[in-house]
Amino acid sequence: MTDAAAPTADRTPLATAVVLEAVQRIEAAGLLDDQAALQQAFRTRPTRAAQVAERGWLLGQRLGLPAELARWRHLGWWVVAALAVAMAFTGLGTARAVLGEGRSINAVAAFVSLLGLHAVMLAVWLLGLLFTQGRWAGPSLGRLALWLTARLPLDRGPHALTMLQAVTAVLQRQRLLAWLTGALSHGIWTLAFLIMLAVLAFGFAFHAYTLTWETTILSATFFQRFVHVTGALPALLGFPVPDAAAVQTVGNAGVRAWVDATSQREWAWWLMGCVVVYGLLPRLGLMVLSLLRWRAGARRLGAVDMADLYVRRIVARLDALEPPPQVIDPEHRATDLDQPTPSSAPPGAPGSLAVVGFELPPEMAWPIDGLPTGTLPPERIAGSARERQAVTTRLAQARPESLLLVVHATASPDRGTARFVREAAAQAGRTALLLAGEGGAALPEAAVQRWRAWLDAEGFEALAPVESAQAAMDWAASSHD
Repeated sequence: MTDAAAPTADRTPLATAVVLEAVQRIEAAGLLDDQAALQQAFRTRPTRAAQVAERGWLLGQRLGLPAELARWRHLGWWVVAALAVAMAFTGLGTARAVLGEGRSINAVAAFVSLLGLHAVMLAVWLLGLLFTQGRWAGPSLGRLALWLTARLPLDRGPHALTMLQAVTAVLQRQRLLAWLTGALSHGIWTLAFLIMLAVLAFGFAFHAYTLTWETTILSATFFQRFVHVTGALPALLGFPVPDAAAVQTVGNAGVRAWVDATSQREWAWWLMGCVVVYGLLPRLGLMVLSLLRWRAGARRLGAVDMADLYVRRIVARLDALEPPPQVIDPEHRATDLDQPTPSSAPPGAPGSLAVVGFELPPEMAWPIDGLPTGTLPPERIAGSARERQAVTTRLAQARPESLLLVVHATASPDRGTARFVREAAAQAGRTALLLAGEGGAALPEAAVQRWRAWLDAEGFEALAPVESAQAAMDWAASSHD
């Protein structure tokens, strides 16, 4: 039992998906006592997907999982700040000559020390993103930040590691792990480079440093070309770049020759400009890109995989809570609600069409793009008994020639679906079932086969299954032939 005063995470799509995944992992050892949560979810949510998510959230609250996520959110900022400071001073420590005694700086060695580790880790992140398409985050600072946040002992709950596994699994399935850890990693590096620049600016502003280069086997031409190439982009932003004469001059500074102060300022600005252009700006840009990709993909996290075996077991238990058929009229008993008697009135005017969406996900736009335009206003119901009855009544009054029922392709049809299909189809001359996917994407073959097998098992031989909006248009147009 968690402390009632403990903070609770907002119920975002990510929080809902992670809590549901964590509850599923906890229940791998055996189902929890969930009768109260199951009943509450059944009463308060309209669709099976929403009921499964609600049950998981209620059980997660009992286990303290949302409070654990809230702890991560508050503690995570301190972890990010600590890692940024560590990376900043690691770079500065490696380039000790920048602030070392004697105040003589090997400029090229300082360049490599300040930007070398960043370049290696950035290359690893980009290769991981390229070859795994976002499924693997690699050994990034973002992944380390998540790991530290989950493992720090400050108010850590008993399921902290399970939550870490759940976060990883959910984001890997949606190919978002690299973008989240990338946003964290690039954010840490952005903050680290800001700290580096602040320390360099302070040191160069209030101390006199001599920047030079030293070599045993390289020529002055190499250093002239190196400074020219690396200074090209900083020069576009207005940073001064030492010319060939300045490079030659500081090369001779190894024998303690006098060096012009103006030339030294150019070297200091060149070094700081390189840190800005090759360190700060790439990390800042990639952080913004990662955040945009993360925000775009996070909208998908709220969907429940109705084909998952664990979810199907929960759905079966929810189906068992459906009330049995009841008497709806003292003088006329409903003998079989699953097989209603068709209306005796003939179908309506030729070409009349009704379109009804049944138990579609809340995030799915309605009406779906490309659907045929019905002669009746398009309907959308969540699946409650009252909604089913209202739509069936309106269909019985209109008696359309054609009825197009739209369902979610990845949902699992149940007894409630069968009941509504029979009631609605009985009021139309002919009926088709459109399997709608996410954003026009191709339908999973397993989902199509599941619906076809269900249609055969329920005896819907006369019902035409269609798998795209264009197929629905063709089916609607065929009524005129």
